[in-house]
Amino acid sequence: MKSSLDTLAKLGEQPLRKISDNTLQADMMSMNEILQNTPDESILSMHENKAKKIIITMKIYLNLGHVLHFVKPSLIGAASLRMVQLTMSNGLALSSALAFGYYGEALVANGSVKEGCRLGRYHRM
Repeated sequence: MKSSLDTLAKLGEQPLRKISDNTLQADMMSMNEILQNTPDESILSMHENKAKKIIITMKIYLNLGHVLHFVKPSLIGAASLRMVQLTMSNGLALSSALAFGYYGEALVANGSVKEGCRLGRYHRM
């Protein structure tokens, strides 16, 4: 886990924040608004991301997400939010489906059941 966090820092990524962090909550609210105003068809038909740095960053976050479920679940919201941000700004990558799934999981755990369930459908992209 530490090596993944170190690598993300070297890639210019910010440290992960706990789900209780007010700035993370605000960022999640902003992303929720973006997602609510973006039709499913627009998300599902986004162009493919071909930027190697973004793809590698997403893969690191994805692998980290698997570990965080068992080691530090309070950080899954931040990791998944960042993956969704990267997807929305750069296009779909292989790890985007799980990014939406993890982010949906974080939303449901935070009480946003309807929004989280919508994103769970993208997990099957």
